[in-house]
Amino acid sequence: MTKTTISLVLCVTLSAALSACNSKTSANEKNFGVTVTQYFDKKGELCLDPVKWPVDVYEVDMRQQKMYPDGVAGQMAALEAAGLAKGEDVDLPETKTKVRRYTMAAAAKPFLREKAGRAPRLCWGRKSLEKVLRWSDPVKKSGQEESAVIYTYKLSDVAAWARQPQVKEAFPELGRNVDGEHKQKEKLYVKLTPQGWEAYGLND
Repeated sequence: MTKTTISLVLCVTLSAALSACNSKTSANEKNFGVTVTQYFDKKGELCLDPVKWPVDVYEVDMRQQKMYPDGVAGQMAALEAAGLAKGEDVDLPETKTKVRRYTMAAAAKPFLREKAGRAPRLCWGRKSLEKVLRWSDPVKKSGQEESAVIYTYKLSDVAAWARQPQVKEAFPELGRNVDGEHKQKEKLYVKLTPQGWEAYGLND
């Protein structure tokens, strides 16, 4: 084999290798970064659990507020302190009891997200990809090639009220996210499609 032939073979081999590395179907940091970002663009908003307004808080709930600050009384009090809810004392004639009734304040509207068939949710921030750390070797299951991607994420567009100590105490998951900002590590399961890698649940 001549030097020219050897050079041609090496060039073709190198070109094929580079093409494979740059393919959207390759398992690499760049492609998985695109996949996680695509997932966050669609499902990265961080929200409180759905609330069906108005919310009635009974005396027994209020008595337990100090012991359980993440109970309904503590949560509504925190939202009221943040200006997102308004509370008033209401008599319930049918039961001859008093409740503290909370309705959503106008200031909550910009943070409100509604989906058909679900109670509205108050959203307070978004996840965005910080770094892809590692991934499992792709394996084929039921004819579908899949992998698991480990990454860290950071927070963006965090509402000022989400950083209030009372809100973080009343909503522990929110508190853990805000206090651990830039340190969170998660796993995302992905599958290979003809268009490239896609997160499971992306279109649910």
